[in-house]
Amino acid sequence: MKVLKIVVMSAVFLGLPVQADWRNEGSPEEQLANLVKLVPGTSHWMFEIGERYKNLYWAAKLDRWEFAQYQVEEIEKLITVVQLARPKRAETAEEFIDTGLPVIAEGVASKNWDAFKPAFEKLRQACITCHGKNDHAFISLPAEPATAGSPSLNLPRR
Repeated sequence: MKVLKIVVMSAVFLGLPVQADWRNEGSPEEQLANLVKLVPGTSHWMFEIGERYKNLYWAAKLDRWEFAQYQVEEIEKLITVVQLARPKRAETAEEFIDTGLPVIAEGVASKNWDAFKPAFEKLRQACITCHGKNDHAFISLPAEPATAGSPSLNLPRR
């Protein structure tokens, strides 16, 4: 609080304009416009989806099917967020949900690596197709991710 007072007093002393807090003092239109500006771009969510993609692969490889199922559920939630936050991506996101997720959900439900592996490849292809339709064909995914980011996958089994 002291720092804020010092900053404001310095701005007043130096003759700098002090910007009003649009969150409290702005019109509803200004508040909405600023909130829309604050919504992250698609790449923000794609980064997390990429981490979950890697964790999904390794969870299945390590026979941690419950954790794999959790990754599928979280990927679906994130894609749904993309649909809401980025309306121009909604159609291709829906295509991904319809084509990529049911196949991988079945692969995970099988609790069998040999059934999972081709389902994971179909998920990867659905990702690559979606990237291409959104002018991001240069973004590919590994068929066999080298690592997983989740420390949960490095814990000893009980």
